[in-house]
Amino acid sequence: MSSPPPYIEETFGILTDDDLYLDCVLIKPANASDKDLKVLRAWVPKYPLTKTSVISCARQEVTSYGADGKIAHLVFDLRGSGESDGILGDQNFALDLGAIASWADERFGSIDFGFLGYPTMAEFAKVNLWPLRAGAVMETYLYKAAGTEVIHDSIIYMSTYGNFSQKDERICIALADAGYDVYGMDPLRYLLHANKNQKLTPEILSSDLKELIEMLPGRPIIVGQPLAAGLALTWAIDVEAVPGVIAIGDCQAGLSLNHVFDHSNPLTLQINRRVGTLAPRPAAFVVPSGSRRRNQIEKELQVLYDCTKSPRKIEFAEEVTAELLLQLLDWVKTHQS
Repeated sequence: MSSPPPYIEETFGILTDDDLYLDCVLIKPANASDKDLKVLRAWVPKYPLTKTSVISCARQEVTSYGADGKIAHLVFDLRGSGESDGILGDQNFALDLGAIASWADERFGSIDFGFLGYPTMAEFAKVNLWPLRAGAVMETYLYKAAGTEVIHDSIIYMSTYGNFSQKDERICIALADAGYDVYGMDPLRYLLHANKNQKLTPEILSSDLKELIEMLPGRPIIVGQPLAAGLALTWAIDVEAVPGVIAIGDCQAGLSLNHVFDHSNPLTLQINRRVGTLAPRPAAFVVPSGSRRRNQIEKELQVLYDCTKSPRKIEFAEEVTAELLLQLLDWVKTHQS
């Protein structure tokens, strides 16, 4: 007989200021009362996806801390999607987020509360949920190449874990305007889906990327923001169809999640032991000089740079902008084998 999950689920509705009902599920550690909880995170679905696209993520996160954990997760349907009220075309999601925040304050008081993601996208963008294997899907946000010159290579652009922000979208739009098909993603959503049945190894990760690449129009250059940079490098190392990679900020830390990755052999996910096999494909490393952890990040990326064979480069930037990424993408294309 299987043991019960270490979480409980509460289903209920929250009313917005304009009297719409939002369908919600609170996933909390089984042994935790409301006053025991220290953190609450609300997963925001991309319109028009429903809460079912992120409920596995919430369950995985709560499970990772066990029945005595102090972190709960909320999943909910936006207005006009899933089980929530609303009519097609009503995208006043600010009222939805406000209602969720007010409910969290009323029920939990001064708990550490925050949203994971934001609901809207550019009018021309498209959200996709790609099936990869049993229990594993990948949520991406497509920004189609604009202008007269369409570049053959695609881009997989990964935000930092748990937060594909409006700044990330602006970067993706700028890259699309330059002629790239851009597939944005929050890699944490993929990782939590992908490890639903087993912890992740480089072999599983590469198999998932190969499956995705079969569905893309061109070979994907991979751009990884902090934390996601480790996954970007791991994918590039193991999948030869990736013509180049841009790794920004923290790398190894993003592969340290014990509830996501298989660390039975701690060396298999050590990037500095494997990154030398990337050549002759180009790798660019970016040190965000405005980061509070600049010295540690610079040391890590310098080690990775030293372990990588040419073509390679390292950049220091106060801010990672679309203009900087376009320069690095031009460099990657110039040095493709």
